[in-house]
Amino acid sequence: MFPGSFSMLLLIVLLIFGVSAGVALGLAAVGYFAVTRGVLEIPHEIIAQRLVAGVDSFTLLAIPLFIFVGHMMNASGATTRLFSFANALVGHVRGGLAQVNIIASMLFAGMSGSGVADAAGLGAMEVRAMRDAGYDDKTTIGVTVGSSLIGPIIPPSIPAILYAVLAGVSATDMLLAGIVPGLLMALAMMALAACFARRRGLPSQAFPGMGALWASFLAALAPLLTPIILLSGIFAGVFTATEAAAVAGLWALLVGTVFFRNLGLRGLAEVFRKSAYDTAVIFFILAASALFAWVLTRARVPDTMANWLSGLTSEPAILMALVIIFLLFIGCFMAVSVAINILTPILVPIVIAFGIDPVHFGIVMIMLLVIGEATPPFGMVLFAMTKVADTSYERVAFAALPWLAAILAVVLLVAAVPGLALWLPGLLG
Repeated sequence: MFPGSFSMLLLIVLLIFGVSAGVALGLAAVGYFAVTRGVLEIPHEIIAQRLVAGVDSFTLLAIPLFIFVGHMMNASGATTRLFSFANALVGHVRGGLAQVNIIASMLFAGMSGSGVADAAGLGAMEVRAMRDAGYDDKTTIGVTVGSSLIGPIIPPSIPAILYAVLAGVSATDMLLAGIVPGLLMALAMMALAACFARRRGLPSQAFPGMGALWASFLAALAPLLTPIILLSGIFAGVFTATEAAAVAGLWALLVGTVFFRNLGLRGLAEVFRKSAYDTAVIFFILAASALFAWVLTRARVPDTMANWLSGLTSEPAILMALVIIFLLFIGCFMAVSVAINILTPILVPIVIAFGIDPVHFGIVMIMLLVIGEATPPFGMVLFAMTKVADTSYERVAFAALPWLAAILAVVLLVAAVPGLALWLPGLLG
């Protein structure tokens, strides 16, 4: 156990000192071999093989494709059309722009799969519109932060794909399992927005008329079809999650270059550049985490932790409660993708040993880590919103608290009722 403990301690120290996640994971794995074999006997061939094996997966092809879809929709102006449609649909009710904020983010989630992308892209438009309509900053910033967290839950979800590969479960099941929890998150925030509309006297605006509503729907129809094409193909069994990502990528390309015709060669090249950069960052971390996970398995770290937890409790509910507290804490300090890469190989064997479904656990894990994206000290959504709203980090963090509480209530509900996550995968299985 000592070499495994040394490797984990080295990883923690490197992360504390600001070493990038991919490099820290790789060095921690190499440190294990240095302890067990000596510095001069580090097996370079094995390290290279495990790094390649970590990203040699057909399922992982979905990640760059989903990243491309998100960037393409942002660059093509699809977000503006989605917001206009949501505004025409519900913007006329009291506090309607808060509801528009949530609905637009839910629609955008069906294309991007990223909370930071939502906050930085769609969030700028939402904040500007709500401020212009006379909404207070506390409501404006809070609902924008909260709604952006729907992105990594509703498919296409990059964290779900990562977890599926690392946990050895079906990527299709993971994507489908996020639909009901994601919708519940949106409903919880919409209910909270309705309460704030009455308590804070939020403004309303005039209904634009059925003609304007229909026109905005037609303008947003092409991007609205993206999640429909993706999910209907999966439901019908026409294609897998990876093939769905390819179809969505092709559709996004058609939307930007043929339907909207507002993306020239330079804009298209920039979309490809951003997609390639984001993919490279994720895959570098993924390769290093695969090596680190292999090292932990050799050191029997998951088995040791499972035995230790079995000594504490034999109840799956108590284990889930302990893991929830742990993941809420970890999410405050680690990005979602990094935490998934590091913790999945450790936690999944433990929860399986306790009889917890790995797909159900995966959704709960992702939802908890996503909350961390909007909590200090390292919440990336908070940093993005600080820039978008041109305000202080502390003000953004406090404004987000009620919305995070609503999301946490949904997480606890999903953790207590596995059927909320497993119903759709079971329907197809």
